[in-house]
Amino acid sequence: MPHPVPLLINPRAGSLFRTGLKAWLLKNKRHFRLVSTHSAADLTRKARELAESGEPVVAAAGGDGTLMCAAQGLVGSDTALGILPCGTMNVFARELGIGSRRFNVALAAIQGDCRQEVDIFSVNGRPFLQVAGFGPDARVIELITPRLKRHMGAAAHVVTGVMVAMERPPLITMTLPDGETLQGTQIIMGNGKRYGGEAHLFAHAAYDDGRLDAAIIDQVNLGVLFEMLGFIVSKGATPHNVSEFTSLRRIRKCEITAEAELPYHLDGDYAGTLQPGEKLLIDRMPHKLKVCVPASIEELSPLDCVMAFPMFQTLREKLQAFLEA
Repeated sequence: MPHPVPLLINPRAGSLFRTGLKAWLLKNKRHFRLVSTHSAADLTRKARELAESGEPVVAAAGGDGTLMCAAQGLVGSDTALGILPCGTMNVFARELGIGSRRFNVALAAIQGDCRQEVDIFSVNGRPFLQVAGFGPDARVIELITPRLKRHMGAAAHVVTGVMVAMERPPLITMTLPDGETLQGTQIIMGNGKRYGGEAHLFAHAAYDDGRLDAAIIDQVNLGVLFEMLGFIVSKGATPHNVSEFTSLRRIRKCEITAEAELPYHLDGDYAGTLQPGEKLLIDRMPHKLKVCVPASIEELSPLDCVMAFPMFQTLREKLQAFLEA
């Protein structure tokens, strides 16, 4: 029997039950050694300790935020991160071809030999795996309470999105190392193609090229929404401006300032609010992260892509539970 892989897990997380991971683990417990965690800092610390003890793979169960906590403990080591994606969006797992809540695919990747080195970028030293957002999308996340997310899942983004559409976003300035400045009311930076699930926001992004793709949108909130929808529908296919309101850049580092309080998020988790007169430094970290990836990526049909959105997954799970009751 192969060496059981240490699995970092929060035993009290509701996602274990909502996604079916707990039942799946009961059937596959011989493959893992469960390591309970009680906080983000505890998860990072235990991941680091496992890497220092020489574990070739350390797995983590959760969404993008949980994976980032594990990555902080593993980055720069020879230990690879294994992913059991049971969060709401699971954007990073989708980017790697594991998908959302496809635990058998995840297990095959963990037990296989394919490893991918991934760039890690940071905001004022705080790392993120997939995406960082500055402006209205972060404001939406800031307003989502744990209770709202627990009861509504991905639909909570729609409810808070309507609230944010009534607000006036502050003007944001992005300054590049050569002194060029770009301004907008929403800035999104991606280390990969996906944003918010299966939506492709950056067609040319890659998580191992040492650069971030940045979209700078200069619109009021409702305009930001339509601009992003158009961007997603076109899958960001052009490396030039999507419209007169959006500029695209491929960057290695930059600074962010704002005229008023600016909320921002990292990997879909609210990370803080930038105050006027302060600045955020976005830069690539010196070391990469090893990740377990599938040997081959299964292409999803258009219907599969639609059903992969968290809102539809939640509805499908509730219907299945109703039918089984």
